[in-house]
Order: sequence, then C-alpha cells, then structure tokens
Amino acid sequence: MLVHIALALQLKADPALQPRLEGVPVATNAITDAAGYAVLNFLTSWRTAWLGSVDWRGSSSTDSRLRDDHCHWDGSYSPSGGRGYWRPPTLIHRSSRRSMCPDWVPADEQVPDDERLSRDASLTPEWRDRVHSTRSLLLDSLATLDKLKPGDAWITGERVRFLVDQGQLKEALEVARSCTAERVWCAQLTGFAYNAARDYVRADSAYDAASAAMTPERRCKWNSVQLLLDDKGQSAYDHMNCDERAAANQKFWWLTTPLFSDSTPDRRSEDFTRKVVIQLHSALPWDERYDWRDRFGGEALSEMLMRYGWPAYSAYGGAQEEASHASWMGFYDSTRTATAEYPMDRLHLVPAWRAMDDPFHAGADAWQINMPALAGDEEPAAQWWPAEHYARGAGGIVQLSDQTVMLRRDSDILFATASGLKAGGKQLRVDTSSAVLIRTTGPRDIERVTHQTFRNTSAIVLTANISSKPAIFGAEFPAPHGELSARTRFGIAPPAPLATLRHGEAAISDPVLISAEDDAPPGPDRALQQMLGSTRVRGAKVGVYWETYGYAAGDSVDVAVVISRHEPISKVRRIGMLLRLAHDLNGQVAVRWGEPTPGHSSWTVPGVVPIQARSIRLDLSRIEPGHYTVQVLVGKHGSTSPPLSSSRDFVFEGT
Repeated sequence: MLVHIALALQLKADPALQPRLEGVPVATNAITDAAGYAVLNFLTSWRTAWLGSVDWRGSSSTDSRLRDDHCHWDGSYSPSGGRGYWRPPTLIHRSSRRSMCPDWVPADEQVPDDERLSRDASLTPEWRDRVHSTRSLLLDSLATLDKLKPGDAWITGERVRFLVDQGQLKEALEVARSCTAERVWCAQLTGFAYNAARDYVRADSAYDAASAAMTPERRCKWNSVQLLLDDKGQSAYDHMNCDERAAANQKFWWLTTPLFSDSTPDRRSEDFTRKVVIQLHSALPWDERYDWRDRFGGEALSEMLMRYGWPAYSAYGGAQEEASHASWMGFYDSTRTATAEYPMDRLHLVPAWRAMDDPFHAGADAWQINMPALAGDEEPAAQWWPAEHYARGAGGIVQLSDQTVMLRRDSDILFATASGLKAGGKQLRVDTSSAVLIRTTGPRDIERVTHQTFRNTSAIVLTANISSKPAIFGAEFPAPHGELSARTRFGIAPPAPLATLRHGEAAISDPVLISAEDDAPPGPDRALQQMLGSTRVRGAKVGVYWETYGYAAGDSVDVAVVISRHEPISKVRRIGMLLRLAHDLNGQVAVRWGEPTPGHSSWTVPGVVPIQARSIRLDLSRIEPGHYTVQVLVGKHGSTSPPLSSSRDFVFEGT
C-alpha cells in the first residue's frame, strides 16, 4: 500500500493524469491517486499482452485495413505511398487529427471472439491467464483503497468495471448496489452491472432511477439519442428543446424495439451502458488501447462507441505504420494504431427519420435492420454503414420480405400479410406456431392481434380482421434464446370500411401477387393463402388477385390488366433511341376482356355492399427481368366515367 501511495506522486505531478468523471465530483488525494496508479499499471500490462498477441490473432493486412489504421480525415492516405484521395467510408472526425474509422470484419475471415463480451478475447491463452491474475491483484488493491476512502465515485466505478471485465458479475453487482457515492453515479453503475449480467429489465430500471435523480440539464444530455439518428434526424433533433427531446426519446425507444412481442428493453439499456463505459474508460487519459483526451481523438472515439459499442476486434497495424501515422498527425499519443471492427450480422434497429416523423405511413424499407445484399466489388462498408448498429444478446433478428394487402369489408378490414421464407439467399427455419401479428400505435399500446396462419411453398401468410385506424403492423417469429428470430414491420393507413361507401359508389382493392403453380384459386380465402412473400417474382407465371366493391354479380364490366416496365434510361440510350439505334427498355402489355364471359369467373364475397373477387394468371416468359407495375382497371361497360384503377410494383427476376 505504501508503494502505491508513493508512486501516486507521479499522478500528482501531472493534473491531466488524475481521474475525472463527467458530471460526478471526484476529490483527488493520495488514496485516489494510488488507485489511479494501480489502474494505469494494470492497463500497461494489458496493452503489453495485447501487443504480444498480435501474431497469434493472425489477421491479414489488407489495403482497407491499412487505410482504416491511418484513418486520414482528408482521404490523403494511399497504401502505395502515392498521392490520391481515398476517404474512408465510415470516417468519424471531430476536432483532432486522430479520427476513427470503424469497419466490418472482412467477409472472408472468420469472425473472431468478441471483445465486447470478453475484454481479453484477443489475448493468447498464456497472456490471458497472466492478465487475469494481474487484474485480480488490481481488484484486491482497489477493494483495500475503497475501504480507506469509502464513497469515492471513481474507485467504486473502477471496481465495478474491472469486476465485469474479470467475469465476476455477482461481485460487480454487490459493489454497485452498496455504492455510497453520488446517487446518480451509483444508479448508473448498478445499471451497468445488471446489463453485463443480461438482466436488461433491472438495468433499465436502474438507469431510469439515475435519470430521475439528475438535474434537468444533465438529464437532457444523458438521455440524448442524437448520435443514433440519420442526418435528417440529427438536424431535426438539434433544433428541439429539452421537453421536445424528451417526447422524441420516448417515441424513439418505442420504434426501435427489436421485437414488440418481447418487451425486454435491451437496446435502450445498451445505449445507457455505452455511456457508462465511456465515462469509466475516459476517467483516465488512456486505457487498454485508446487515448481519451480530446486533442488526441477522444471525441471521435466516444462517438464511435456511442453509435456502435465496443469493437469486436482490432487489428494492429504495427510499429512502422504507427510511426508513419504519428508523423502525419504531428504528434504521438497513447492510442495504438489499430482497426475497430464489427461483425456483419449486427442489427440497425433505428428506423429512418421519416418513420420517426410519420410512423403510420412509413413502408417496410424504412425499418430495415440487416445488411442488404451486396453488389459488385465495392467494399461492404461503402455499400452499407448505418448511423448505429447493435448486437442483440438474445440472438439475431432477420427482417423478412413481405407483401401486404388490406381488403375492405362492411365494418372492418381484412388484413393479409405474407412473409418470405428466404433471407440472404438462404431458406429460413421459421416455426409457424410462434407467429405473432403485432399492432401498435404507441409505447403503451402494443397488441397481439388474433389471426390465422397459413404456409405455402414460399411464404407464411397471416390474416386478421382489423380496424381502419392507422398503426404499425408486423409479423414476428420469436425464437428461443440464442437462435435467430424474424420479423416484418411497416406502417399502415387502412381504407375505410365499406359501410362508408356512398350509394352507387364503387371502389377497387390493391392487386395481390399470388402463386400460379396451381389453377386459379377457388375463392378469395384460398387466394390469400397463396400470396407471395415479397414483390420479387421469379418464374414464368404469376397470379394476380383483386376485389371490386359496389359492382354486383352479373354486372357487365370491362376489365384490363396492364403490365408496364419502368427502368431508368441513360442519356446515351436516349440518343440511341432518337437515332433508332437502340430500343426503349420501357413498354407495356395488356390483357382485356368483358364480363360476364365464359372463362373469366368471379366470386361473390357475402356482405351488405357487393364484393366481387377476381384472379388471373399472367405469363411472364416473354418479358425481360426488371422493374414493373401491374395495373388493374375495371369499369362499367358503356360507362363514360373513368374505370376504377389500382396497381402494385414488382421486380421480375426472370424465369
């Protein structure tokens, strides 16, 4: 103990090395300084172990990794040493020339053990044992110092931090719950320890207790979600006052819920935990691998951890690259020149800002949570790098494709949604018995809708009778802990029930794409059961189903189904078309008939207002792959009024 206190004079000599916690008073004295020295001594040992494990980790040295190591904010780095402009696609740059360039673990490499889950994951087994023993000695020292200065916020925090790193979660909880430092800090440490133990409900409650004990100004900053939003969202959030932000935060955490069928607040708890991690690590000027001082990149580092959490893996560039980068920056700091890499299966749970602004009119594309299919040779991060991402402790989630239709009935809406059973080109194993149909209009209004479930060769179909009020809907397929769950999510604004239809008025539903493997379905119920699970069509034939409202059985009607292609046309092709050297990619084909006519049958759906259901099989074998619209037009024979019209876009992938 006397040695620790004596060596603590080194920290006294430089006030910049003394521990600090944002918003938490920390009074430094010989005891606190001794704790600071003990922690820095351990961190030096950990860094030595990490550097000594570089060859054991065996990561490949690629141009992209070298670029991310150097992370030039101005794009000036070139792996060949020549001049050029190669700006990292994931750059986070603030006030320092030291920036952060997080990236994905390369697709052709096995995903390494995750440092987020085990701080020593990147160390060799031999170094891991030595670090474990050294950390144990540190914890003994911190426990002794805590007794000499009870209620010290920083010492208590470091005890909780290193107990979590050591895997001693029960002991970490005991220390956090017996904390006698500032009330807010103790609640934050308790939330941090519960989150590490994956008790997200208690962690969330502890963080709420911390928030409630804060001043309004501190609470506003602590609860901010600005860094997790896309550019439009950040701009809108920046113009809000604290009361408006509080309302936006509540809406934000409702819409980012991973599965509405699972009320566990794990994503929210993770957000607050990332903030505590930053406080714990930035309390001293440097830690295992990073320099936390603002002038040496601390702001960019904090932003990276807020948006993405602790990296799973870091590939060290080597002493030569480190010296080269220091020369470019114009200073040496305590950050090791290494990458910050994350697995590609992370979830992007924050929807596009348009869904935050108007959730009931936001389509499925605003809620995508997985990396999309990559195209071409461009690196993955250049094709998809969201504003935030997250590793769900209970297991991953796949966003399924969907096709949804709302069919009008006398007093309600017949809702049908089909979910595709493939993701990333792989067939998914989905337990239909676990299917949940979700309807939600707010954080306190989340409903499991009674529904019927059907399964065809390519999709799972859920049908239900719902009200015509706007809401967020989705099919969810929760899986056991550690296994892959699945979901769809989208906003809907249903049409009014048929009871609102005026006398003599007619209407038409959206067309639905259905399987054409069998003959035309014998009625609307069977047609919905054959719905395709997406609007991407492959095969020579496809079925189309729709309904008209207000036309009675036997009425003479003219029907047309039109398929139109709509591809963007380049300037070069337009010139070629003018010179008759190239043909127009876009065109249309149509099928027309009158009813009643043999060979074209319709079905009557019982109700006060007449409902006629129809379907047709379309031959796509002669059209080229591309983007299309199928339009249905129905009108009274001989009428001068425009026909009823509805349409659905689809992508034809070929036969």
